[in-house]
Parts: sequence; C-alpha cells; structure tokens
Amino acid sequence: MYKNIRFIYTLIIGTFSIALFIYGFFPIVHYDNTIASINDIPQFIDNVRVERDALYKPLVNKVIIMVIDAFRWDFISDSVGKAAMPITNELIENPFVCLLQAKIEPPTVTMPRIKAMTTGRVPTFVDMVLNLGSEPIVSDNILLQAKTHNHDIIFYGDDTWLKLFPTMFKRYDGTTSFFVTDFTEVDNNVTRHIDNEFHNNDWSIMILHYLGLDHIGHVTGPFSSLIKSKLTEMDNIIAKIYSKILHWNENGIGPILFVICGDHGMKDSGGHGGATLQETTVPIIAIGANCSKSYTLPKKIAQLDMAATLSVILGLPIPYSNFGSVALDLLNNLPISRKLFALHYNAKQVHTQFKKLTDYNFQYAHHKYIDAVKLHLAWLKSVNNSYESGYDIIAAYRSALNEMKELLVKNILKNDTHLMITAMFFLCHVSWILLHDQYYPLITFKKVLKLIMINLLLWIMIISFWSFEILSLSLFSDIKNCVFILSIIGLLFLNCYFLAKVKYHHYFNIKLKNFKTFEWIFLCGILIHAISLGSSSYVEEEHQTWYFFWVSFLVLLLYKNSKTIIMQSLKICVHSTQFRISIEILLLLTGHRILRMLNSTGNKYNHLPDIAGHLMKEESKINITIFVIIALALLVWIGFIHDKSIYRRYTLFLNIGLSLCIYLRHTNNQTIIPISLYHPSKDVKEVLIFWNLFTIFCIFSAYRLILVAKRDKTNFLNYTIFFCIQAWVMVSALLHQPYNLILLPIQLIIICMINSILKYNNIEKINILINAWIGNVFYFYQGNSNSLADIDIAAGYVGLQSYRPIIIGMYLIVNTYSAPVLAYLLNMYHRTLSYKSSHR
Repeated sequence: MYKNIRFIYTLIIGTFSIALFIYGFFPIVHYDNTIASINDIPQFIDNVRVERDALYKPLVNKVIIMVIDAFRWDFISDSVGKAAMPITNELIENPFVCLLQAKIEPPTVTMPRIKAMTTGRVPTFVDMVLNLGSEPIVSDNILLQAKTHNHDIIFYGDDTWLKLFPTMFKRYDGTTSFFVTDFTEVDNNVTRHIDNEFHNNDWSIMILHYLGLDHIGHVTGPFSSLIKSKLTEMDNIIAKIYSKILHWNENGIGPILFVICGDHGMKDSGGHGGATLQETTVPIIAIGANCSKSYTLPKKIAQLDMAATLSVILGLPIPYSNFGSVALDLLNNLPISRKLFALHYNAKQVHTQFKKLTDYNFQYAHHKYIDAVKLHLAWLKSVNNSYESGYDIIAAYRSALNEMKELLVKNILKNDTHLMITAMFFLCHVSWILLHDQYYPLITFKKVLKLIMINLLLWIMIISFWSFEILSLSLFSDIKNCVFILSIIGLLFLNCYFLAKVKYHHYFNIKLKNFKTFEWIFLCGILIHAISLGSSSYVEEEHQTWYFFWVSFLVLLLYKNSKTIIMQSLKICVHSTQFRISIEILLLLTGHRILRMLNSTGNKYNHLPDIAGHLMKEESKINITIFVIIALALLVWIGFIHDKSIYRRYTLFLNIGLSLCIYLRHTNNQTIIPISLYHPSKDVKEVLIFWNLFTIFCIFSAYRLILVAKRDKTNFLNYTIFFCIQAWVMVSALLHQPYNLILLPIQLIIICMINSILKYNNIEKINILINAWIGNVFYFYQGNSNSLADIDIAAGYVGLQSYRPIIIGMYLIVNTYSAPVLAYLLNMYHRTLSYKSSHR
C-alpha cells in the first residue's frame, strides 16, 4: 500500500517540479497594455515650456517597409550579395540611403521579431513556442498608433502579421509562412499587388513581407545557387519601388521613406531560431533618409529601435512599453533642437518603464538620465546654444538610453533562479525516494525536522553561490505569492517525510557494493552530463559530450577485450571470439569518426565543411545517389534477414516498393540521379503510393499479430515491437534527407553489435543506458542540436500540397527524434527477446 502511495506521490511531485522549473527557466512577460497618446509627448522639459508641435512633427508622407525574411547581413555586404543585388548596392552609395547593421535578440523566429519591430519590446522564448499560433497583439505598437492617428495601412505577405494585427490593415493579402517548399508563388503573391497599389493614393504605410528567401534557406541552405537568384529577384523589386518613389517625389507626393530589412538572419545550416552571429545580424536599408557617409563601417542599431525611430519619423507617440532608442543616423538632416527633443521624449518614455525596476533610483543609468535632462535644460536656458554642447547632450541621452535598455532587456530575460533551484531540489528528492525500495514503518518527527533543516541550509547555500539573490520579503505582501510559498514549504515537509522513511544504509551497504567498474563509470557519466547542462556553452555543444562518452565507452570495451586476449591467450576459442569483438569495436570507432563528419552541428563549428555539404553539391550527384541506394539496400536486407522465413517474400516486395518510392521522392528534388523514362512529379504521387504501401504493410502486420495471438501469446509483445520498429524505420526513411538515410541501417547494425558484445562480456545491466546513449549520438549525427535553427523544417512538408499543421508537426517530430525513439524500440525488442529466452 505504501509503495503505491509513494509512486503516485512522486509522479505528481515530479511533474509539478518539471513544470516549476520550466516556469522559472522561461520568463513570462506580463505586458502593460497602456496605450500612449499625444499627451505623452512632453510640452515641458522640467520647468521650461517647448513648442511641441514645431519640434515633433512628421518627416515623411509615406512609408514603405519591405521585410525580406531571413535576410542576413552578408547577403548584402559580401561578394555574393554585391553580385546578386547590384542595384541595391549602388543605391547604398548615395547620401540619401542609409545602411545600418541591426542586432537582434534571440529567439530568431518571425513572430517574436515582428513584435520587437512594432512594439519596441524584447520577446522571450515563450513567444517562440507561440510562433505556430500567433495571437493578436494587445499592447501598444507602432501600427496601432498609426491607425489611431489616421494613417491607412496596407499589407501583403507573411500572414503572421494578419494574426498579430487582424484589424489594422485597410487592404491585405496573406501568404502562408510555414509551407517551406514554396519558393516562388509565396513571393509572386506579394509582388502582384504592388502595381495596383502604386496607382492608389489612399494609403500612407505599405508593408511587404517576402518569404521565399527563408524557404530556400530551410530547404537548401544559404549557399545554394537558388539564394543568389532570389536575391536578384528582391533587387529588381527594390529597383521597381525606388523608381516609383522618384516619380512620386517629382509629382510632390513625397517625401517617402523606403525601409528594407530582415526580420532575422539565417544559420549556415539554413535554419534559424538561435543566437549565432548569422542569425542575429541583419541589414536595415533606409532609402529617403539623409545619412552621413563619413564612416567606413556601418552604424549599428538594435532591432528594438525601429518602433521608436518610425514613431519619430511619422510624428506619432512612441509605443508606451517601448525599450528602443531613436536611431539618429536616419535623422541626420534634423536641426539639433529637434534631435534633442526626440531624444528627450524617447528617454522620458523609456525611463517610465525603467522606474518599474526594483531599486531603479540606485542604478547608474537613472543618474545618467537625470544628468542628461539637466544638461538639456541648461542648453535651452542658454543664450548661445552651441552645436558642440548640443552634441554632448545627444551623447548623454544616448548613453542613458542604452544603459536603461540594457538593464530592461536583462530584467525581462532573467530566469527565476529561486524557482529553478527549488524544482531541482524536488526532482532530487523524487529520484532519491524512487531509488530505494527499503523503508522504515515508523519515523520520528525529529528525523523529519532534521532533514528539513538540512534541505533549507543547502538551498540557501546554493542560492547564495549561484545567484547572490536573497528572497525579498516583499513577496509575502502579495496573497498569491504567500500561498504559493506556503505550498512549497508544505511540499518540502512531505518530501522530507518520505525521505526520512528511506533505509539509506541498505542502499549503500548492499546495492552500491555490487556495482561493477562499468556501472560506476556509467553512473559518473550520467552525473557529469547532468552537471554540464548547467552551462549554456555545454548545452550548445552537447554533441561533444555524447561523442566523448561514446568513444570512451568503446575504448574501455576495447581495453577490456584486449586484456582478456592477453590473459587468456592459451584458450583458442575465447581468443578468437575476443579478437573478433576487438575488430568490431575498432570498426565502431572508425565508423564514429566518419559519421560525426556527416553533419556539422552545435554552435561553434557548424560552419565547417561536412560530408553532407559535399554530397549535396551538383557535381556529387553520383555520390549521393550511390549513398541512397546503399542505404535503402541495407534497410531491405536487414528487414529480409530478421523476418520469419515464410513471410520474407511478401515483406521483401513491400520493402522494395517502399524503397523505390523513397528513391523517386528524392529524384523529384533533383538531389539524386532520376530513373530514365520516369516523369517526376512534385513528390506528391510517390509519397501517396508510399502511404498506400505502408497501409498494406500495417494491415499485413495486424493479420500476422492476430495469428501470433492465437498460436503463441508469449511472442505477441515481441512481434508488436518488431513491427513498430519496421514502421518507424520506413517513415523515418521517407522524411530523412538523402545523406541521412545511411544512419538508419547503421544504427540498427550498431545496436545489434553492442548488445551481443555486452552479452558476451556479461555486462548486460548497462544495456538500457548504452541504447539511450547510442540514440543521443545518432541524434547529433543527423545534424540536430539544441537549437531550433537546426530542425529540418523541409521534412514537415514531404508530399504535402497545402499547409496542414498537425501532419507537419508529426512529420517534424518523427524526423527529428528518429534516432532516440528507434534506440528505445530496439532496446525494448532485445529485452523481450532476452526475457523470452530466459523463461524457456
């Protein structure tokens, strides 16, 4: 009875602890929904009245914003960008065009970036999770201010804007941003509206969001020849819009500001979502702004600054919750008095947000702001308002703004260390309770109290060491916080009660003494891996940890077998078996060295050349074709030899048919050599045939399971898992990139080899861990990492002609976690085989 209660309790507390850790790790921002108004634009600087209407008014009549998705910095600055976008690069040389380098904060996905550009606030990683189901923005933003002040806005492009701003646009047409295999129509649907809107004069803000470049990056990477052609297409559209702006200016419709920018960059692997330089650096090109060309390096701004800068250019109130600062590099032709007023208004608005921080008045940024206002006030009262002193005040305002922005961003992105450490304590409690099966029937209150005191002291010590933050007593002033803290204390009491019942000496004296050397090594490996995840650098490079563990394990096995060969050299049969095993381990080490070069992963070295990159080149089409044929042939062979002899003929035909569909699927993408006399489709027909054959396989497997259930029920579970493995491998093979297909048969072979080696060496207890390790190693072989940027988005659209989020999500999960799930299924399969053989 007690064991059942203990299990249910640990299950509940374990789930609660994980949720608590996630809540502390991913900060949730509670936005202030206050809307700025014209009254927020100051009429006084301290006690000096200023002419607000003269100092703060629109600088342009129209604004065109062209967002090129995944338009990273080197697409305009390096040799490829200069060759692909000659017109844009020629325009940048003119004094009325500014090129700025924008720095963006992760997460680098579209929805959070649109929020940053329009609200001036920093999105969090929770926004990245919500990227698939964007909800309307209710906080203040530049579009809301524009509409409130009688600006008509039109939009064409990524429908994420329509989800975030459903009522803002006078005319619009959205395109689906998630259908990544569409490179052409998705942009043509935007461009086709431009000519019509050029003949209309009833709008003041036009937003265009092009997705084709991002889609090409996801499918073929940033170094594909398709990137250059897409950049040229964008260059022609920029030229077209610029020529119309010249026409408007000649006819007195201007001035007009034309802004070209990227929402985020693109990793060298083609994805985005992380924090690499290629993902977080994008260009902002402003045509129609007066810029100083006295500098050689491009001026740098934050993407957050766009909301405040556009507000000043349009003469609108700055969004209430904005953290960004005005980019004066786009306002070079403004007189010094208007620059100072814009900075004062911006600094005052940001300072309003800054005052919400605890102990803000002790921060150096606050004093910088006060000093800047005093200097500005003195400048206004001065008889000789010199330019030199004016630029000193500008520098003071900008310094204060940058420091306030930095602290505000840091505060928003800060993890709740107290909750995270509490959650980790509870998870340790749960693990310790579950590890022990011996317990005392009765315990004293003194023992429970002793454990509580030990836990509290440890918690305080870790908090002091890790974050140097003391739990504020102000938390207890809020009833919700008070109830929550009391609940945590109550759970601590319950945990300590269950911990007090554990017989520790039984575990240390009996179980740990029976641990063998290999088991101790694996236990240390698990602890080292868990500790390493406390560092973001180790998280980014986690594949190195798993590669090290895998190689270390193989080297230890090799040492053990070599030692046995030397010690038992007289026993010929043992010697030959051990020699064969040693050769197998050497082959595994060689295979690891090759497979880790298949895909560059992680953050530090993912830009290095890899085998996959070489195979995907046009001149390597023969090599990748041979690669695919070998992989599919191995899968067919493995399926054939492991099936029962009476069914081998049927499964062989099915597997050949499925493999042929997979081959033809890749010929449609022009990655491998096509079969002559076969007319390729858009991979829809081949995938449809694949699923029909897969359905036949499932029906045939169900029929076989029914027969097994009738004749020999002891084999039912074993056969069920066997069919699950076959099904999982087939679907994974369909979704994998052609160069990753080889990983599936190799993983099957390696796990079989390792299981036999462990069985021979009588160390089968670590079988579960080794299978899990192999699953993680192959996860990284596939090119995955802990960054969203490395998810193969193209796998979600195999065989689809329309956006179907549930199917896409399932495809992505299968493709991404193919190796760990396959390792788990194979472990289950081998355990059922071992159980069956041991109970005969």
